[in-house]
Amino acid sequence: MALFYETPADNRRPHGSYRFDVYSLKAGRRMTLYGKSALCLFIDLEADFEVSALCERALVIPNTKPARVVDFWATRGGVPTFFLLTKQSEAWMNEKKKFAYVDFYKWVADCNAKVVEVLVDEFEKRRVRYDNWSTILQHLISHRGQVSENLVDRCTNLMPAKWRLQDFEKSISDVDAMLVRAAVFTLLTEGKLRCHTIDSLPINPSTEVSRT
Repeated sequence: MALFYETPADNRRPHGSYRFDVYSLKAGRRMTLYGKSALCLFIDLEADFEVSALCERALVIPNTKPARVVDFWATRGGVPTFFLLTKQSEAWMNEKKKFAYVDFYKWVADCNAKVVEVLVDEFEKRRVRYDNWSTILQHLISHRGQVSENLVDRCTNLMPAKWRLQDFEKSISDVDAMLVRAAVFTLLTEGKLRCHTIDSLPINPSTEVSRT
């Protein structure tokens, strides 16, 4: 059975949760997310070059009380994957699943898909990462449709093994620096470039980028 989801199955706002309206480049549409943890996981999935398709709240796990919505579905590395946000206090799910979860996990396995449980407790430790990727994604969204394949290819051919962001932008003087930056960020999201400080230091003009 092929699993593919394009729209949320249940997008009702959970009680007391904060709402985020975002644009997904992977889905090609706007999404409504609830809670900071969902936003952080969304950023991780948008930044993951192995993710080719994405949908929020794609499925309600049958027979769960209260109803449990799968936080995200994605095609990751060619494999349909369901992502569940969990807290450390809910780790009992790993060893002592309720029948509804047992049935769900079995159905997923029968479909040659997988479930990934993501601990929300880890997100606060990676704030710099999420700030940086949020900046990158917002830049790409602002310039979507303006960065041609020719520009991306040109940047790829001109890039040395390692360079600073501002230096490379200046090296292509006939193109707006913001479009050059968008091309660089495009290559980052495709996994073709690497920024070793993306998890530790804020992105700035002196940020170093290298080929993978």
